[in-house]
Amino acid sequence: MIKSTTVRKFNRAMTEPAALLSSPLARGPGALPRQRQLIQRLKQAILAGQLPAGGKLPASRVLADELRISRNTVLIAYEQLTAEGYVIADRQGTRVAPLSAAAASAAKQATRRAAEQAARPAPGPAAGQASRPEAPVFRTAARLSRIIATRAPNDGSLPLTPGTPALTQFPISAWRRAQDRALQAAPAATLGYGPPVGEPALREAIAQYLRVSRGVNCDASRIVITEGAQGALALCVQLLTNPGDTAWLEEPGYRGAKSAFHAGDLNVVAMRVDADGLAINEDDWLTRPPRLIQATPTHQYPTGAVLSLARRLDLLERARRAGAWIIEDDYDSEF
Repeated sequence: MIKSTTVRKFNRAMTEPAALLSSPLARGPGALPRQRQLIQRLKQAILAGQLPAGGKLPASRVLADELRISRNTVLIAYEQLTAEGYVIADRQGTRVAPLSAAAASAAKQATRRAAEQAARPAPGPAAGQASRPEAPVFRTAARLSRIIATRAPNDGSLPLTPGTPALTQFPISAWRRAQDRALQAAPAATLGYGPPVGEPALREAIAQYLRVSRGVNCDASRIVITEGAQGALALCVQLLTNPGDTAWLEEPGYRGAKSAFHAGDLNVVAMRVDADGLAINEDDWLTRPPRLIQATPTHQYPTGAVLSLARRLDLLERARRAGAWIIEDDYDSEF
């Protein structure tokens, strides 16, 4: 009886209405866990200003008896609220944490509007709209309107889908065995974060492959591993261009590159493709010189054309004069 009286006195001093902390929690099928109900109730009361900053919450044993729940439920709720910064726990007990000035002002306004609305009859639609404050307009970045939506995942009914290999032919069993062997022999540090530019052994293997198959003079320090072609394109845009720079893109071409260029606020210019690959006119270099050029010379995507030797050499020389970077997407060249 003493504990119940203590909670009621606290409620009358701290909240309106007094049943904030003493009203029973929902039970039965479909009800949220009581721990979550209590957390939500206290959060809402703090944010609404019903529990003012600095106010002391009831002791866990007292509140548990009042709500007829286990003390552990109250303790866990208080711990969660402490972790999220809603309350402060010390030797004096659990107290409501102060809100920021903006949050406190918003809470007071919400409480005042609720009280005014409760004191007068419900307004009609027109009156309600007139009394409601105008909501702020939150806008996304302008560049989002220029980004092309990605294609929906293929349902597997169509063959020859670009970018999708014969997934049914992948040696899953052999892959699992290789993973198991690698994990058994790997030290624990392998599970942590590695170098941001990629695993050294993988970069060395790729450098060796490029030296043998492409004749590229490079070592592992020149290799950067990304999560995919899209990540590589986005990284190139960030490192090599500034907003407003001109980028040339094959048309038809890889839509992911167009999305990456638009996301970097580049001026994207579509360059036509014919049977000999990327076709660039003399006027293009004069009227709209590029900062970035995306090309698939070995196996043009999606036409499959191969960029002729004359055009390759001309592209390299013109780009050198213009100070332009070339992104060579070596798409499917192994095939």
